[in-house]
Amino acid sequence: MEKLTFSKVVGFILAAAFAIVIGVSTWALMVGDYMNTVVTPQTQHTVRIVGFAGLLAALVTWWCQRFVAHRGFVMRTLFALFIFLVAFCSFGGFLRFAYIHAMYPSQADWSLGGLYGASVNDFYTFLLDMLLPPRLGFAALAVGAAVYVALFGTREPRTVEL
Repeated sequence: MEKLTFSKVVGFILAAAFAIVIGVSTWALMVGDYMNTVVTPQTQHTVRIVGFAGLLAALVTWWCQRFVAHRGFVMRTLFALFIFLVAFCSFGGFLRFAYIHAMYPSQADWSLGGLYGASVNDFYTFLLDMLLPPRLGFAALAVGAAVYVALFGTREPRTVEL
């Protein structure tokens, strides 16, 4: 078992704070986009899903950063950006899938093929909801999250091979 150190405690606190801030920020971006429109209950659930997906994606990004901890700043940033975007869309699609199947179980096809088709459909629906129309605020948030993880995430000294 690993030894508990001060840096690990601070890292955990930074990761938790980072996840909460990203979750609230993604939720706020979506609320701002829908502020001047009629908000249906489905839209409210989508906005909540976006917040939770942002929170979970931030935690996964922080955890995966240890794989490139010995690389340079640019590589850590690009890796964090890629992981954040993939995790965000994946968690968003999964949470949308889980919500629809939990709220409307009689309308769902519970066969393996039906579950697979519904999960792929929900993933693409979430992806299109986030990409169309282009949300520059979300793009800036994703880049900011990647830079934050690259700056404050796990880092290890570079090893030099002779």
